[in-house]
Amino acid sequence: MPMETMTREPNLFRSQWWNSFFKIAQVGLRILVTGFATTSIATMLTSNQEIYMPYDETYIAVAKAHYSYSSGLWYKLLVDAALGVFSLLSSILAYKMTKFSHTEPKTTLHFFLLLVDGVMTVLTISGCAAASAVGMVALRGVEKPGISWTPICPLARKFCGMITLSIASSYASFTCMMALTFLSACKLMLLATH
Repeated sequence: MPMETMTREPNLFRSQWWNSFFKIAQVGLRILVTGFATTSIATMLTSNQEIYMPYDETYIAVAKAHYSYSSGLWYKLLVDAALGVFSLLSSILAYKMTKFSHTEPKTTLHFFLLLVDGVMTVLTISGCAAASAVGMVALRGVEKPGISWTPICPLARKFCGMITLSIASSYASFTCMMALTFLSACKLMLLATH
């Protein structure tokens, strides 16, 4: 009898508490991702600023800072839009999966969610990396032999603040997507060994 208790699998991940936690986390994190992606899109779309320089006794506009002038920021905007749509649709699917969990668990659906979560996680971090690189150039500029890019953040503080908020929201989306990928992998592993 003691040998049997030693080889028995722990029931922590098969408990009702774990199932409830998993269902709430799946839907909640997906809703958070939708909110972070929407915030990132909204701040990116409103991040434009004209830069004025003094001329005689008045000011003239000499430049305009806008997200569409940078391919890295444009790419991040598109990734955030795709992430927002995906997370909204997948949150509806995850909610429906929690409501119909009394039937046999669908391993195929969990595998599909894991696969798409992984792809969206990689896309999200690539958009964050592209925008971060552009943001660092805007903040610090680049002074190398043969290249000279002037930092624009001292001149366009509003623009840089909005871009920073947008990038931070995208990194928050990435963190939630990493947690979702981990949770989906755990759930799929448990379903496969069940």
